[in-house]
Amino acid sequence: MAGNAGFTLLELMAVLVVIGLAAGIVMPSVSTGLQRWRLRAAALEMNAMLKFTRTQAVAKRQAFQLVLDRSRNLYWLDQTNAVLDAEQAHEKGIRLLALPSGVRFGAVALGGQEIFADELGVVFSPYGTTTGSSIQVVNERGHGYQITLDQVTGLSALRPIGQRD
Repeated sequence: MAGNAGFTLLELMAVLVVIGLAAGIVMPSVSTGLQRWRLRAAALEMNAMLKFTRTQAVAKRQAFQLVLDRSRNLYWLDQTNAVLDAEQAHEKGIRLLALPSGVRFGAVALGGQEIFADELGVVFSPYGTTTGSSIQVVNERGHGYQITLDQVTGLSALRPIGQRD
């Protein structure tokens, strides 16, 4: 007769220890990668929304603004004569966009001046021009992206800040 087939308790414990060590090494890397992905996705979405705001202003031949609510990490597209308030925007049926957890607005400059207000609007004229703005989307460590808007063309450029390339 053949001997008993199977694994000893010691062998099973050794396999579980190896799996635990591998998971302990891989999980921080996965977590960091996920945070980096969220940050990049938030910056790309903000950049796309700025481009859309410019397009709406040109297409409808009226000024539009992308409103930033820095205290709640919300932003939305609205007309320039609107009040800068998230509750009123929500009541009007405007879709509020939120930055993901762990991501926030960093420094914001309009017309070359850093703005510290909690709520502000980045305005695009019917010609697609803007005041020349820059918006930072950052994580808790200050890593992130800066979106810079050209004053004359209204076109945006996205570049990383505080990160190793």
